[in-house]
Amino acid sequence: MIEHLQQTLANGFDRWAPNEGATLTQVPGLALHRHVSPTAPHIGMMEASLSLVISGRKRVVLGSNTYDYGRTHFLLTSVDLPVTAWVTQASASEPYLGILLKIDLSLVRSLISEITQERLSQAPLLGIASSTVTPHLLEALFRLCRLAERPDEIDLFAQPIRREIIYRLIMSPVGTRLALLASMEGASSSIIRALEWLKQHFRERQSISHLADIAHMGVSTFHRHFKQVTGVSPVQYRKRLQLNEARRLMIVAGLDAASSAYDVGYESPAQFSREYRREFGQSPISSVIGLRQSM
Repeated sequence: MIEHLQQTLANGFDRWAPNEGATLTQVPGLALHRHVSPTAPHIGMMEASLSLVISGRKRVVLGSNTYDYGRTHFLLTSVDLPVTAWVTQASASEPYLGILLKIDLSLVRSLISEITQERLSQAPLLGIASSTVTPHLLEALFRLCRLAERPDEIDLFAQPIRREIIYRLIMSPVGTRLALLASMEGASSSIIRALEWLKQHFRERQSISHLADIAHMGVSTFHRHFKQVTGVSPVQYRKRLQLNEARRLMIVAGLDAASSAYDVGYESPAQFSREYRREFGQSPISSVIGLRQSM
C-alpha cells in the first residue's frame, strides 16, 4: 500500500515538478523539490512545516540533533528553527523527490479544540521530530499535490485536505509537539511569544532578562525552555536571524556586506564578516556570488 502510494507520488512529480530544484506550486504553502545529485548544506530558518521524502534521502541538523531520513519517515517542524539541511542521496536515475508543506498553526489550534486531549500523548518540547510515514498521510498528500494540475479546484479542496493532513500529523506519535507549540497555554506558548518578538526585533540588542520578561519567566527557566523548543540558545537564534536577513539583503536587494551588516544590527562589518564566515563557511561576497549563480 505505502509502496504503491509512493510510486504514484513519484510519477506525479513528472507533471508537477519536472525541473531541477524547488517548484512553488499554486497550492498555498506547497513546494516540491527535485535534485539529481546530492546538494551542498544549506543554512537557514525552517518554518513550521512537514518535510517528506518520496525518493532519495535528506539530512537536517538542529544544534546537536541530526535527522537523516528517507521515504519511510517524515520530519515535522512546529516552529521556525535555524537548521542546516541538504540532500544526501540523489542521482539522475533515482532523483531526490521531496515535499515541503508549510503548516498553518491557526488550523492546528482549531483542530486541537475538537480532539479529545486524552488522545494526545506526552512528548518533549523540541520543535522538530521525525516519525514513520502512514498510508493515510501519503494519500492525503497525493490529493493535495494533484491540485497543482487542477488550479481551478484549489480554492475548493485545498483547505479541507490541509486540515486532514494536519489531523494525521497531530495524531502521529510526534503530533503532541505540534499541538503543544500551537496551543496558547503553558510554557510552550511563552517561548512562542518570545520567538515572535525576536523575529520582529532581532536588529535590536536585547538582554536575556528582557526576553525572559516577555515570556513571563525567570532567566534560567526561560533559557532552559527556549533551548528545549529550538535546540539553540536565544543568542544563537538571534544571530541566525541576523545572518539570514543580511544574506537576503545582499542577494535580493543588492546591498554590500557592510550595509547589510549595519541594517541587521551589527556594529562592526568586521565582526559580521567573521560570524558570517563561521556560520556559512565562506566570506559574505563569495557566498552571495555562489548563491546568485545557483539561482
